[in-house]
Amino acid sequence: MASCATPKPTPSPGVPVPTPYPYANEPVFPGPGVIGPQPEGIPLHACMGLNACAGADRFGVLGAPGREPNACAGQGYCATGTDHTCHVQNECKGQGGCGLYGTGEEMNNPGANACRSQGSCATPINAERFSTNGPNRGKSVWLRARAVFEANWEATRAELLAARHDGKLASGQPLPANLGAPPAAFAATGPTYLWISDDNESRGNMTACGSSAMSGAGGCS
Repeated sequence: MASCATPKPTPSPGVPVPTPYPYANEPVFPGPGVIGPQPEGIPLHACMGLNACAGADRFGVLGAPGREPNACAGQGYCATGTDHTCHVQNECKGQGGCGLYGTGEEMNNPGANACRSQGSCATPINAERFSTNGPNRGKSVWLRARAVFEANWEATRAELLAARHDGKLASGQPLPANLGAPPAAFAATGPTYLWISDDNESRGNMTACGSSAMSGAGGCS
């Protein structure tokens, strides 16, 4: 017999959920606009697991408090491009998310836009966000962004090798031959709203509205 239980309502802002907090062993999200110093010459990126080199993530070359910097491409915690909240607000190539607005082609290439103002929606890309157009419609934006990043990795590495040859990267900058996995707690989903919002205590950390109310975050009032 089917259950008639009433679904639990979405928690109100400021109500911690769930207990215990599932990311207690992860570094705390630094907050909107707080991005650590980056390796010189390494491109900025739109979200977790999309970094092209060691030390290129939200915490930067210093690492999260009490931790070493991430050690490899693809292992980084969250975006390094300037946080933004909507379509076409990205400052450079590779810094656009996707979710609510944009063409099907744009939404099928999150984190891989070719130029400033060509990104389809906000960053960071919270795990709850899904595409509303194109081949990825109804599916996770972050999982698509990671798949695109993996598919483009060889070309990205070739560009970095050429930049190092031309002296555009800091001397001694390592360029890993292979991609690492994203942080294990988020490898199947990407960075969740619960982590970005610091246990749902402050919606001020949620800059990535993405698909508005459809993002699962509820942070776009």
